[in-house]
Amino acid sequence: MLFASATRAAAQDKVLNWLNLDRLQIVSLGAAIGRVQPSQLQAATIYALQADYGEIAPSWRVTFGASYWESRFRDKVIQAFVDSLQKSVSDPGARVVASPVSLYDVTFSADTRYTPQYSGEIKPFVGVGIAAHVINAEGKLIKGTFVERALDDIAAGMYVTTGFTLRVVRHFGVEAALRGDLLSGFRSTQVRAGATYYFGRIHGTRPGGAIPR
Repeated sequence: MLFASATRAAAQDKVLNWLNLDRLQIVSLGAAIGRVQPSQLQAATIYALQADYGEIAPSWRVTFGASYWESRFRDKVIQAFVDSLQKSVSDPGARVVASPVSLYDVTFSADTRYTPQYSGEIKPFVGVGIAAHVINAEGKLIKGTFVERALDDIAAGMYVTTGFTLRVVRHFGVEAALRGDLLSGFRSTQVRAGATYYFGRIHGTRPGGAIPR
């Protein structure tokens, strides 16, 4: 029994050492702007912040981020909703008037990214992550209704991302990324580009690796 416990402890230590969890620290901080295309809504501008916490395993990095965008439902979506309401109105003289409905999304995300290790400054990556979406909907058409309450939500979702980073000078670089989000309420596609500040460690190298001079 003692031998089994010691074996499990050794295995756990080996996994933790391989994951490098004790070495995680912020490696870079970036800001980006781009376009997001949510389903049933108009394309909108997205603003994002991102922090890279380095590698947890060879070639695998951990990244945390936050973003914000606001948009409104497409006219044809609103009209289809109004038409469905109109069919339920018993008074033939009553009319349901269409009006804009806006949606706001604040997203907090975390992902793991695979970045091949090589000496070039252009670092391609592909990743998968989870996100928490804080969603708020507003509009005269839905105000105070169950539709507004249904749209206002804190929802969990998943996403995939791919792109590349390029170090321009010692502490500054650029990043471009394509990202697709999926959650129960809607899905979205994002294209982002922005600037990154590196805190000294060479982006893409393993913790404990070379430090730029």
